Order: sequence, then C-alpha cells, then structure tokens
Amino acid sequence: MLLSNSTNIVSAILAVAGALSTLTSAEAGEHAPKVQSLPAKTPSAPTTGAIHADSAASPPTFDETCFAETVCRLKEKLRWQKPAWDADFCKQIAHDFVTAANEFDLHPALLLAIAINESDLDETAVLPTVRGDNVYAKDGGLMGIRCILDDKGRCTNGNVKGRMWNAIMTPQENIVLGARELAHYRDGAAIERVETRVRGRDGRVSKVTRTSRCKHKTHAYWAHYNHGPLYRTEGYARHYPHRVAVVYYALVTAMGLPVPSELTGRITIVDRGLRPRTADRPVEQRFKDLVGVIENAPNSCSNLATLN
Repeated sequence: MLLSNSTNIVSAILAVAGALSTLTSAEAGEHAPKVQSLPAKTPSAPTTGAIHADSAASPPTFDETCFAETVCRLKEKLRWQKPAWDADFCKQIAHDFVTAANEFDLHPALLLAIAINESDLDETAVLPTVRGDNVYAKDGGLMGIRCILDDKGRCTNGNVKGRMWNAIMTPQENIVLGARELAHYRDGAAIERVETRVRGRDGRVSKVTRTSRCKHKTHAYWAHYNHGPLYRTEGYARHYPHRVAVVYYALVTAMGLPVPSELTGRITIVDRGLRPRTADRPVEQRFKDLVGVIENAPNSCSNLATLN
C-alpha cells in the first residue's frame, strides 16, 4: 500500500555537520532527502500531551512540545526541493501525530518513523501505479496510504474503501488512516502460514499449510504496514521493519524517552546468517545517515521529556 513499495532507486545527498555520503533508497519516493543545516533553536515553554498510560509502546507522560520541535527540525532537514512548513502548520502536524497515536495506542515516534520512511515528511507525495493506459492506484501523503481507484476517484480497498482520494490526502486524515492501518495489523489482521503434518485415513502423513493469526515472532508488527497481511521473508521488502525500527529508536533516544519494549529484542533480523539487524544498529548507509541527522539535530528534548 505504501510509497516504499517503489522499486526505483533514488539518490540524494544528506549533509549534517559537513558533507555526508550519497544515499540510495527504494523508499525515498521520487526524491531522496537532502539534509540542510538546522535553524537555531528558539526556546519555548514545555506543554504536555497525554499518551495512554497503559500502552506497551508509549511513555506514561509525553511532552508534545519536544516532539513538535523534533518534527519541525526533521522536516527542515528532509524537505528535498519541497516547500517549508511554517511554524503553526508544523506544530499542527506534530499534534496530529500525537492525537492519532493516542487514539490507537501507538507511540508517536513510531508513526513519525513510518512517515519518514514512506514520504520523507512530504504531505504532497504521490506514487501512481499504472496498468495499461490507466492509473490503477495511488500511494500518497505523509503515511503513504494506498488507494485503489474506481472511475469516480474513490478508494475501493481495505480501511479506505469508499473514501475520496482527495480526502485521504489531507495531512490529518492521512495520519489517522496510517495509525488505523498500523493498529489493524498489530491487533490481529496479519496472518502467517503454518506447516503441519497430518495423518490421513490411509495412515500416510502429509504436509498441510494453514494460515493463522500472525504472532509477529520473527518480525515487528509494523512490517505488515508495508507487506500487507502476510510477512515477506524474501527480497528487499523483508528489511522494512528494520528500516522503521532504527529511525524509531533514534527518535525516542534523541528525545530522551525510554526505549519502548517493542524495540527490544523482538525485531532482530538476520540476513541468512550474514549480518544481524537490531533497532539500534542501522546497516544501510541511508539509514545510518538518517540516524545521524536525528541524533545531531540540536534540541532540548532530553530536558523536556517527563516521566511519571
């Protein structure tokens, strides 16, 4: 459903504290981000937005001002040839992330990490899928929402069925839809294939493959945001959960927040025994540089973050 499904390899230059490496990424849409120098920080009084206290992903108390500062700085870094957000719009986007995260019991930093992966924080990003002479589907917005179109411009698929394409491109709605989709897979919509041995009436044993609810034992649940109901064990897409995880991890640590339990241990992936991938270990150059961008963006989040 997402912009990261594109097979185009896109190059861009990230620069922070001097020149960084040239990047390539299938997830960057039409343009990978060019990192620019961050503006000087303007101190502001902290305000607190409450996140569900019983959430396994969210801290008991979450500082929305700190989060908004992080979103605004990252947008300024990642907006490759795209217009800047003014301060009010940027704060509203950050608030929409927090509100959607609260509604679906998710961590706002996870939603932000997915948006960075899907669109580089470009609310106007659109990737069409063409079949024959017609546009079959579009993936768009901050969260890379997929819409399979009918002839009237309405979506015909999944959780966006019946919605107009233009409506799901509004940033607030796009963020809510992304959060709903993520929670949808976390809460049981994902499946996995399980192979069992069955003895027939003739006494012979045969292998039978059945589908059951995915327990996410070998991957993070957010893998399904990109993969769909069935987790992909082969090909480039299998690294999607790791790419989200390293950005998610960098965000929570940069904001001085505790590392959520969903980032510890369960998302370790091994590439056929060649190299481990963990939440705090980016192994692709683009994501090493994205982590560097997040870690080197000056802010006072570690002082603003408050825990009960």
